[in-house]
Amino acid sequence: MKERKKTPLAFPGDRLAVSEEFLPGPHTYDSSGQIRALRAGSVVKDMKSMEISVQPFAEPELTRVDDWVTGQVEGSQANSANVHVFFLNGKPTYKDFSGMLSLRGLSGGGRGERRTTPVKPGDIVRCRVFSLVNGIIHLTIDEPDMGVVAALCGNCGRPLLKGSATKLKCDECGNVEERKIARDFGNTPIEP
Repeated sequence: MKERKKTPLAFPGDRLAVSEEFLPGPHTYDSSGQIRALRAGSVVKDMKSMEISVQPFAEPELTRVDDWVTGQVEGSQANSANVHVFFLNGKPTYKDFSGMLSLRGLSGGGRGERRTTPVKPGDIVRCRVFSLVNGIIHLTIDEPDMGVVAALCGNCGRPLLKGSATKLKCDECGNVEERKIARDFGNTPIEP
């Protein structure tokens, strides 16, 4: 069993020890013989391996492939939409980040087909993270549980109700709009 000593907290850049005393451990770095903290947390000294480290107070929320997110469409184009993320795996996230929703293959528009709009700005969508390439969170709604979960009418701004598998209807003005609708549309407590 390792003999470990916890000491008071450290903040990024705080001097923890000199390199002659300890080796730098997790969340620390060596700067010209001075071991300093990379993260805020508790200082941990492992006397057996002579290593000093910082145990962070909280691990950052990281988005991973296969996570699901819920957010609001901020803008859309023919093949993609920008989604401002508010929930990560069903829990509120307090980080301000966005993802790029791929709409390829969802809007029809093949030869002789009428082009549809899977999402519109203002819609609340549930998406799956399918890639994290080049620092961009790539999202998809190409699953039955993914898609628009709440939307407002483009005419009067009232909430839309589910009309069919791909159509939403406004009870106020009778407007009908097409979307890629999630299976549980209208049953989520989130509203646009």
